[in-house]
Amino acid sequence: MAIACASCSLPVPEELWNRPEQEDVRCPGCRRPLLALVFPAIAEARLGAVPAALQGETEASCFYHPHSRAAQVCAVCGRFLCNLCDLEVDSRHLCPRCFETREPVVTRRSMYDTQALAMSTLPALMFWPALVSAPWALFMVFRRWNAPSSIVPRTKIRFLLAALFALAEIAFLVFVIYMMIQTGLKPPPRKL
Repeated sequence: MAIACASCSLPVPEELWNRPEQEDVRCPGCRRPLLALVFPAIAEARLGAVPAALQGETEASCFYHPHSRAAQVCAVCGRFLCNLCDLEVDSRHLCPRCFETREPVVTRRSMYDTQALAMSTLPALMFWPALVSAPWALFMVFRRWNAPSSIVPRTKIRFLLAALFALAEIAFLVFVIYMMIQTGLKPPPRKL
């Protein structure tokens, strides 16, 4: 992998690459001043394997390159892929077409079931926050029941628990408010 001189097209040796402008670096062929700035990645080995050629008629060939040997199978459409076409995403092998058309990679999701459960249980220790959090927890249960859950498969048990706790809190709050109203409406006993 050589970098050529702009004047004489002679390959410039690697030891002359990326030398500061203060040094007097000259082309070994034409002796003109030379400045060869090269990214370090040029010296690294290239990633990606070259597709292997078919050895016989019984081998599977790549869907996109019929003369290359298949190395993987696309996880979405089932097409055979050579090393050049194979795209590994999230430990799945995809062909270029499925990679373009698939949904974006989801790396994070809100766990609404956990949020609803926390809103229905934590404020239960205090009376006034439960006036807001219990109805809000019920709203989240009904609103987010069919939302995508965590990336890790989970059951709906947290939603069910959140709904039960929220309903119990609401029933308790209604009872307390009713009792407060009942005791507040009675006239105080008179002293004789």
